[in-house]
Amino acid sequence: MYQDLYDSNHRISSFTPYELLIGEAHISKPSSGEYEEGILCADCDIKLLGQIYEDYASKMMYGKSLPEKDAPICENYKSQDGLQFTICKNIDYKKFKLFLLSILWRASISSRPFFSEIQLGPHQEKIREMIINGNPGDNDDYPIFIMSYVTENSVPQDLITQPRKIKIKEGHNTYLFVIGGILYIFYVNSKDHKIPEFILSSTIRKSNEMNLIHIPPDKAWNIILGLYKRKPSA
Repeated sequence: MYQDLYDSNHRISSFTPYELLIGEAHISKPSSGEYEEGILCADCDIKLLGQIYEDYASKMMYGKSLPEKDAPICENYKSQDGLQFTICKNIDYKKFKLFLLSILWRASISSRPFFSEIQLGPHQEKIREMIINGNPGDNDDYPIFIMSYVTENSVPQDLITQPRKIKIKEGHNTYLFVIGGILYIFYVNSKDHKIPEFILSSTIRKSNEMNLIHIPPDKAWNIILGLYKRKPSA
């Protein structure tokens, strides 16, 4: 997921959203992305997460070789009100959902400041057990709503923002990651807290399908900057 962020010297530019917004970004260039060693044993880090979930997600998301029978089948649509979206079928529900949940979980256990807003509380252990037991749960167990702004050329796609916790107006706790032109919104609530139907109809589903919503081009910057409570300049 970091592959498009590296420069020719394998460095990544780092800056705050406010510095970028006012045109005074002090850009540092760390040699790599966010990494914290020693939080997982080799079996979990390499054999479980790496060779099973990450390997599948890498091939599925970035066009690397998958056998034809395992490759996702995606078609683009437009709703009556002009919203563009993509429906993908033949997604491996277990592997892809647990891959994404592993990102959320690792952010929660990390001590790095970049992930300071990701604090899952009692859900941290529940998600750990789902990952290690290979149990992705039902559609409404930690659903993930995915949006894309890849059609908006004015917003950099080679961008990973600091993950945020956002409590939305319906009362749900959500955790948002922006990675390479894609927004991943994780809904983390008890089973008694009803998930909106439009989320359940779009999330990765046990039918091995998922919807990808395309943010309208004129809305992308407002959404990205709104995450940090900043308004675009005139």
